[in-house]
Amino acid sequence: MTVVRNFNTQKSSLAVQMARPGGRTVSEAIRAAEAGLESHREEGMRSLAVTLARLEAACAARGEGAEAQVYELASAFADAAGFFDTGPLYAAAFSLCETSDRMMAGGCWRWPPVEVHVRAMRLILAAGCESTEATRILQEGLASIVARLPRQSG
Repeated sequence: MTVVRNFNTQKSSLAVQMARPGGRTVSEAIRAAEAGLESHREEGMRSLAVTLARLEAACAARGEGAEAQVYELASAFADAAGFFDTGPLYAAAFSLCETSDRMMAGGCWRWPPVEVHVRAMRLILAAGCESTEATRILQEGLASIVARLPRQSG
């Protein structure tokens, strides 16, 4: 026969606080988080402009290791753009990540697709990251670049 034992466990202070009634609703917490994030938007856009300038410099230099630097910068750019409502800018940065990743993995690096992405990102950033007919056309063009690159196996 199995004997059931009860152990008197101590509750952590967090558990006690979580059990208290009141607090914020989920929608209130989301609104507060979005407002806090929006207060950093201007600083974030400046940071994106700096990273984009570094991408442009890497394209111009085309030095040793520039391919890996492009992917690293594009990835950092996409991460930062994803925090804010940058719509087509984030999509263009993600497309550049996919493009550079496929080219590096496939051993078929070419600079023109990278330069087209970087120029498109510059145009989108300068236009305030708005979704317009022009940005839709840019995104279609970038998607066609990615579609022409070999997919990674495995």
